[in-house]
Amino acid sequence: MSHVEKLLPGAMGSVGAMLWVQGTWKRKLGLLAFGTAVTYYMGPWVAHETDIPETVAGLMVGLFGMSIVDSLFRAWQDLALSSLVREFIRARLGLPKE
Repeated sequence: MSHVEKLLPGAMGSVGAMLWVQGTWKRKLGLLAFGTAVTYYMGPWVAHETDIPETVAGLMVGLFGMSIVDSLFRAWQDLALSSLVREFIRARLGLPKE
């Protein structure tokens, strides 16, 4: 299977997921890229584990992978984890508070 054939079902699934994802087009395109990348690497494994055709697995992984990534990014933002991680690293490195 060529690289394009591996990417296309996941990209189509990600495009389908974009209908429900909220945000700017820049954010949606970034999630499309993530959904397609997840499909490229996880689609064959899901197909092997579930005994479904690789194209169907790619479509499902693209659709749900993009939705999962969107949910993870929203949770990261809602929980303000960036500042917590930054504080943790600052404290571990012994840097002064800003």
